[in-house]
Amino acid sequence: MRGVAEQRNQSSEDNRSSAPAGGPSRGPRAMLFAMLPLVLVVLGIAGLTGRCSFSPLGPSMDPVTTPTINASEELGSAARRVDFQVLRPELPEGWRANSADVRQVAPGTTAVQVGWLTGRTHYVRLSQSPASEAELVSYETEQRPKALGTVDVAGRKWVIYQSIRSERAWVSERADVRLLITGNGDEREFRTMARAVSRASVVEPGQ
Repeated sequence: MRGVAEQRNQSSEDNRSSAPAGGPSRGPRAMLFAMLPLVLVVLGIAGLTGRCSFSPLGPSMDPVTTPTINASEELGSAARRVDFQVLRPELPEGWRANSADVRQVAPGTTAVQVGWLTGRTHYVRLSQSPASEAELVSYETEQRPKALGTVDVAGRKWVIYQSIRSERAWVSERADVRLLITGNGDEREFRTMARAVSRASVVEPGQ
């Protein structure tokens, strides 16, 4: 019996010596549960600071923290930098311009861009450029032009193109300048912009 006991003791010692130092190994599931509290803390902080949100239609914008610009002044400044007619649309109350830029969309060709937050916190941008329709659409939608149909607004025809995420781009022209509306606005908001463009006056030099 003593010999059997010694063999059992020896077997127990061998098993203990073969176990990894620091306890049993942790599998992927155990590691996942260990990290879960940290993930929840990070998400909670992000939610409290208002820096993180989910939107299936693209990035959402907080109307409180986004900047406000004077669209009329920005369009006047842009008109002095380009060699084509720039329109100054008048948008309804509640629309707030928050971005403006002049960008190169093709070799030797630029576009004047102004973006507005609508009264429903959607984002709608108007681009004006002498670039060809294909060049402007490719630049703004980040893909090869794919027309989806047309729509008439205030007597002007707009070609509808597929854009990034679930957005659309509407394109028309006036005085050899291509006009492109894009953003995550709905059709009503796109029509509002299209009507404003149709009624828009040309920015005169020096304005």
